[in-house]
Amino acid sequence: MATALRTEAVMTGPRNGRAAPGEERRPTGWLRATAPLWPLGLARILYGYLWWQQSAWKIPSDDFGRKSGGGLWYWVHEEIQYPTVPAFRDFLVNVMIPHWTFFGWMTLVTETFIAVTLILGLGTRLGSLVAIGMAANITIGILSVPHEWGWTYAMLITFPILFLLTDAGRSFGVDAFLAPPLDRAAARGSRLARVARWIV
Repeated sequence: MATALRTEAVMTGPRNGRAAPGEERRPTGWLRATAPLWPLGLARILYGYLWWQQSAWKIPSDDFGRKSGGGLWYWVHEEIQYPTVPAFRDFLVNVMIPHWTFFGWMTLVTETFIAVTLILGLGTRLGSLVAIGMAANITIGILSVPHEWGWTYAMLITFPILFLLTDAGRSFGVDAFLAPPLDRAAARGSRLARVARWIV
């Protein structure tokens, strides 16, 4: 239907949601309507900072809370006490707790990686993919803990899905500088550039 159609610019450079004079325009369905990237860029930076804050209380000198009984140690035991999925509780008890320091470091490194990639907009899609996995892991573990609000974790998963499916790293991000040369290398047949292009 005509009312369901929008026009989309066929961009030759980085997509910013606006067509320069003389650019070809073609009709397209409402699922492909364009929008400016800067709101997604700002959301990406704020979401990355959220992960930076979360990584800050994963403290190696406290053995990630085991010595003090707080921090990551406390929350993992809350997940064990109030399991959402029994198999996940079994994993925490039988695998994570016996190898606590290793998993503490893995948690710290993963959350820091998410924060850095999304704040800088560097390898945004890869950082988003890792964020989806980590957010899903947290959601499964903590959803049944008393006084936790489930929609918090729904949003924790939804935001990186948006970043994964868009060019969120092209606004206020390093990916804006990496994508054009990668596009040119991919056009010349470089397989490595094609893979790297997806990451950014």
